[in-house]
Amino acid sequence: MKIGAFSSLFNMTPETVRFYVNEGLLIPRCRNSRYDFGEEDKRDMEFLLRLKSYRFSIYQIHRILALRRLSNFDSANDLADYLQLLGGQKMILSQEKNNLSRAIEEIEQEITVLSQKGTSVPTVHQGVPLSFLPLLACPHCQKELKLENCSIERQQILSGELSCTCGYHAVIRNGILVGERGPVSPYDGIDAERNCYRMMSPELLSLVQKAYMQMDEHLSSWDMTGKVVLEDGINNYCFCYTNLINLNPETCYIIADKFEEVVMMYKNLIEKLGIRRNILYIAAGSSFLPLRHGCVDCYIDFDSSNECAILEQRYAADAIKKYLSPQAKYLGAFFHFSMNGESVRELHRQYPEAWEYSFDSGYFLQRLKESWEHVEYEEQFGCVTDSGYGESFTYHVGKEPLWLSLYFCSKMKREAGKNE
Repeated sequence: MKIGAFSSLFNMTPETVRFYVNEGLLIPRCRNSRYDFGEEDKRDMEFLLRLKSYRFSIYQIHRILALRRLSNFDSANDLADYLQLLGGQKMILSQEKNNLSRAIEEIEQEITVLSQKGTSVPTVHQGVPLSFLPLLACPHCQKELKLENCSIERQQILSGELSCTCGYHAVIRNGILVGERGPVSPYDGIDAERNCYRMMSPELLSLVQKAYMQMDEHLSSWDMTGKVVLEDGINNYCFCYTNLINLNPETCYIIADKFEEVVMMYKNLIEKLGIRRNILYIAAGSSFLPLRHGCVDCYIDFDSSNECAILEQRYAADAIKKYLSPQAKYLGAFFHFSMNGESVRELHRQYPEAWEYSFDSGYFLQRLKESWEHVEYEEQFGCVTDSGYGESFTYHVGKEPLWLSLYFCSKMKREAGKNE
């Protein structure tokens, strides 16, 4: 019987049969340089498959076949060796069975616990803390805002209206300060399902987590007690949400994005953490945050500059620098490609209006040095060649490196800090 017919008989490929022959598990006759499988080979294959079902290794199967070929187990010694191998394998499988049973029980318990998570975890519903009112101002004329028709609980404003004599108007809805969104690019969209995270490759997720940890160490090394930290443009990433448990509880946090749906989504997630922090949630465009100029002591930018360069032809700090104090600190993460690579060309194909400096590490560093007295820039913090699928870096081509840089800046230069 030729190898094709033999392999079909056992519903396997000829390549698999050749593997068994090369390993010495099957020993067919060879006629005219072709294998000729006979009845003995059929019996060997049937026995081999039975041993595989016992989950013996290839090495063990080879040894048992050798014992069988020596005496067909008629020898007392050969039979004893085979029985010993069977007994040992039975003990191994019994232990694996016990381990699998325990694993199944633990999985069932995990499913039960996680299924109850949405209802069992106490939530801390938050509004606009009254302590943040001195930080608020009209984004157009910087005058004090008038607050009316408020609903206040536990020193938190859950709803209300804000207005300025210049005509500016904002509302507090569901504990979120909703202001002016400003122009929105037709290429922009709401990621309320956090697809940016969900569709990342494990490789990229690990790199992001590594960057989070490094940024957290920097932020924790600064005395931020009583200071104001702003994270804007959270539609892609929200560093504060991921690290809030470890961050200074005596710091005032402002979490903002142009899309109210995104801010609401992160507000709900943070409330489910069950921890109390001083947080002001703002839904407004970066240039229209209803904040007093110079009130922010630290600005966090994780990928916001990348998104801003694509959609607005500028970096994120360009829009919010008027809110930063002269002694402010700035930390973040910047993704970049080789500017001569296919990914940059694909980026501009998908986003024809993207800035020419999108994902340009050299130009980004130049801008940092122009705006800040002290700049620490780790240009090659890490890279990935697989960023994921779907909405995660759709313009990343092939296996080109996608680099991530970290930067930590302090003390704005006087010219850079001028209000626009």
